[in-house]
Amino acid sequence: MQLTQVDEQARDKLVRVLGENSSMFLATAGDDIWNAGAFYAELDPFTLTLVLEAGGTTLRNINANPSVAVVIAPSGPFQPFLQGRATATVRDAEGKEETIAALLRKEPQIKALIEAAPVEAVDLNVSRWRVTDIGEGWLPGRELTAPPA
Repeated sequence: MQLTQVDEQARDKLVRVLGENSSMFLATAGDDIWNAGAFYAELDPFTLTLVLEAGGTTLRNINANPSVAVVIAPSGPFQPFLQGRATATVRDAEGKEETIAALLRKEPQIKALIEAAPVEAVDLNVSRWRVTDIGEGWLPGRELTAPPA
């Protein structure tokens, strides 16, 4: 599938914002509705990986309902920001090690968080991103959907 010039611009900005930042807000809903901050590493523009506290509300919600929302807004709404819809999947032990390695490469300070409490690794498979850049006139933002699997 050929991307239009507009889609290419949005994809380039998506990749840039993902690469320049390392933290997100993650909204979940299960037995509770919860919004948590988390560090992430991108495996590709539509797959993010992160760790969550093993006994926390966010992971409990994901186990009950894997549909989540993501916001990556580095400096507020007047800088380019991302909103996404994703499905969360808890990784196995091997996947957890891969996630931790990816996170440490991207954001070494996360080591203290990983060592502070038991964590589980989670992948977010983003089905749709909205890329917003008010300075460029992208309001509403430009939407990108994940390529077919």
